[in-house]
Amino acid sequence: MRSLLFSILVLMAATSAVAQAPQQPFFNVITLEASATADVPTDTLTVTLFVEEQGPDPGVLATRVNARLEEALARAKKEPRVEVHSGNYQTTPVYDRANQITGWRTRADIVLESRDFKAVSALAGALQPGLKMQSMTFSLSRSAREAADAALLTEALAKFQEKARAVAKGLGFPGYQLGQLTVRNEGSVHPPPIAYRMSAMAEAPAPGPVPVEGGKNAVTVFVSGSVVLGPGK
Repeated sequence: MRSLLFSILVLMAATSAVAQAPQQPFFNVITLEASATADVPTDTLTVTLFVEEQGPDPGVLATRVNARLEEALARAKKEPRVEVHSGNYQTTPVYDRANQITGWRTRADIVLESRDFKAVSALAGALQPGLKMQSMTFSLSRSAREAADAALLTEALAKFQEKARAVAKGLGFPGYQLGQLTVRNEGSVHPPPIAYRMSAMAEAPAPGPVPVEGGKNAVTVFVSGSVVLGPGK
């Protein structure tokens, strides 16, 4: 019995000593961040057009809008260089000054998208004035964005390593070892659309193709993380 109690006391003392032992601090660990940025030419144009009807009977409005929508979609699908699909579709009440419903407004969108800017512009012009233009957006396609990210990642990693070597040398260490790294991307894939005044467009005659120029999109890749200064690899 005494032997058992002695063993228990020894085990408890050892456990307490381990629990009270101070944790080893992290020595010579620094955090760094590096980035690479490029202005990438946009290669995709998205145009949103809409059809709208207003009146007292929402059922009649839906019939009119659907007919115009089907006609526009059928015409747009004849252009093989442009992808077309339906957008938002909504019916909302119209109120007077006394906050009473006086009618209804039904609206439906059509979205045109392509890398062929001239084809999109020409088709958008051909669909007017039956449809009105709401917005125009230039963006990067997925393949263009991935190619830009890959090139920028290589550059950002090289800058990160260069910065780590400079810090190690400046502090008198022969080298460093990589710790944890985090990579993140920034840059608007879909920039804010160029909006058009609907009232002005509703009163204007049917325009021709709109001259377009895509411009560029800023894309940035960040590399951040920690390195341990020391002998290096």
